Amino acid sequence: MRRQYSMAIKLPVIIASACLLFGFLSWAVIASQTSMLAKQAVENKSTATLNQLAELVRAPLFSNDTVGLQFALRKATTDQSIFSASLYDVDDSLIAQSTQASELPTNLTQFRQDIALEDTQVGTLLISVISQPIYAKYSNVFLIWAVIWLLFSISCTYVCYQFAGQLARRLRALTNRLPGSSDPMIDEILALETRIQPLLATSGQFSNDTENGYYCSLITATIKNRKSLNDQLNHENLELLFENIDHCIDRTLELYGAQRTEGSESRVCFYIRSTQCSKQHLLVCLMAVYSLQKLLDRLSAKLGIDLEINWTLCSDTLSALPVLRYHEKMSALKNKSKSISERIDKGVIALYVTEYDIEQLATIARFNPFEENCHIFHGFPEQRQALLEKQILHLASVCL
Repeated sequence: MRRQYSMAIKLPVIIASACLLFGFLSWAVIASQTSMLAKQAVENKSTATLNQLAELVRAPLFSNDTVGLQFALRKATTDQSIFSASLYDVDDSLIAQSTQASELPTNLTQFRQDIALEDTQVGTLLISVISQPIYAKYSNVFLIWAVIWLLFSISCTYVCYQFAGQLARRLRALTNRLPGSSDPMIDEILALETRIQPLLATSGQFSNDTENGYYCSLITATIKNRKSLNDQLNHENLELLFENIDHCIDRTLELYGAQRTEGSESRVCFYIRSTQCSKQHLLVCLMAVYSLQKLLDRLSAKLGIDLEINWTLCSDTLSALPVLRYHEKMSALKNKSKSISERIDKGVIALYVTEYDIEQLATIARFNPFEENCHIFHGFPEQRQALLEKQILHLASVCL
């Protein structure tokens, strides 16, 4: 299994690794280039010095002027980069030499050049170049780059560490508001994907399954005191109440990937679809109903209006084609929901499902039996209940 790491660790490590890789590759290039340029500079220095010195010694050498030769060689060694200059005859016997008074450097590079008069070699010039200052000059470029790279890498890694920490905290906060397991999170992205996966429901998921059908759960909220609300509230307050209810429903449906469908005067209907029947699908539907129920209870308390609402959840497999068959099935679910809602009290959530019995459903929530294939929701396990309370608080902060 692939080891998981927190986003606060992965991003800084990735940035630091990228900086190290960039530093290694650029170090190789810069080291190679600076060494080549330093070597070329030493060669250019020696070539220019030898050419200039050859012109100076040619005339004294032809006239056998030892003093002139010594003066020319001494002039060459006045350059701090030239440690010594020597002139040899054709038999490699020393004719004249000039050396700097300083101690013998450790890094000396020698260069030779023959002197010819009328195509005849008459001597050889030998100079010793102090190459260390030239190499050090180019090495400074590498050191400056290394300091800039180090500061840049540390800054990028630190900024990424701060950003990744904030991102990880925001992802954890967002994930904790979503329904699902409350297991400890290591990889925040993976945990968010795991929590949000059951809530994702796009039309593209069902476009290829129209022949086999899809599983649909119709959720109906029945306002039992709809007529008394008409008598208690004037038109303006009634419209304001319905606007608030619509807003709460829409925000909750966005969270759970549900869609509104046609209801009636006292009923609000919406549905959640899935590619197949599963207890996970039913769990998501129940959490959507429970969240919306508690949200509307808060709305009722805030407005000081008593809302008597019961909830029915009826599930069946529907086929999008033919369209007539689809509407027949949806109408049957609405009729079943209406029939059940008329027999249950306010605040009750009823689940009608034929694929699972009450014992199988006990793994997702607690139920009490009501009728055949119909069960009354009693509550969620403690951990899931605590998670839903956080989510309801978030919805309340958005809607109320």
